[in-house]
Amino acid sequence: MQFIDAAPIAGTRRTADGYLVADVRTARTGIQLYAGHEVGKPEMATVKVYRPEDQVFDKASLGSYAHKPVTNDHPDEAVTADNWKALSVGQIGDEVARDGEFVRIPLIVMDGATISEIEGGKRELSAGYTCDLAWEPGTTPAGEKYDAIQKDIRINHVAIVQRGRAGSEARIGDGVRSWGAAPFTSDQKPKEDKIMTLKTVTVDGIPVEVTDQGAT
Repeated sequence: MQFIDAAPIAGTRRTADGYLVADVRTARTGIQLYAGHEVGKPEMATVKVYRPEDQVFDKASLGSYAHKPVTNDHPDEAVTADNWKALSVGQIGDEVARDGEFVRIPLIVMDGATISEIEGGKRELSAGYTCDLAWEPGTTPAGEKYDAIQKDIRINHVAIVQRGRAGSEARIGDGVRSWGAAPFTSDQKPKEDKIMTLKTVTVDGIPVEVTDQGAT
């Protein structure tokens, strides 16, 4: 099943050739909400999907980031050797590592028009990936209930987007097109044509995902 998550771009620099280089946070652990119809459960209004540490930081999952393409927004299809030249604006490096609840990746953007957009404020990232969605209801170590678990996460690309869903800590950013299912907030009715942006706030020491309005 195809999914997308997001985060922001920070700490960028230009190379002598004019390329943009950054070391950024992207996908993270935790529970995210999805519309039931997006994940094969149309009878459910919302589905709580758990991204456990042992899956997000699995060696094979982290390794799948290396040398994958960077795109400007999510493409309408998976990036492959057949369409890479048309869709890619850069590439992820191979020094992928855990950074708290996030995955940290080095990337380079080589397309001048995309670099101009980033420097103009389009500074968030959204990971496009596939995974097995295991319908195994349970409770996280923090006591949060979930309906399904993501397993065997494999990255296809990382997109530069206007706003990200992993929160403002994941930047250069998160936006969504039609590639994959995207999380939304529990205070909004799921819609096929609208995906809500989430922020992470801390309430009594517990991180909680809310909308921009809820964060305020």
